[in-house]
Amino acid sequence: MTTLFEERERAFERLFAHEEELRFLALVRRNRMIGTWIARRIGLSEAEAEEYTRRLVETVAIPLTDEALVARLRADLDARGVEVRDLPGLVARCAAEAAREVRAA
Repeated sequence: MTTLFEERERAFERLFAHEEELRFLALVRRNRMIGTWIARRIGLSEAEAEEYTRRLVETVAIPLTDEALVARLRADLDARGVEVRDLPGLVARCAAEAAREVRAA
């Protein structure tokens, strides 16, 4: 027979696992949104844009801080001579939108 404490512990573990899954899905969606936006800004072909976005989505598997992501995006933009003023803001807006979409699904 399980105790109330064990039941609560399992419930918290399930909640934690669910929250982590939602966080992962939101990061994937955020990176896909950003990758698509950046690819359009730097003028990539459709195939190049898909590859760029795929590589950006794959970075979710690597612990990458928002600052490191912004630095990578800035380097990609600078390499093409494209200026974006509020890149950290873009990342934050995409993250918020992605989180809303994932929670609504």
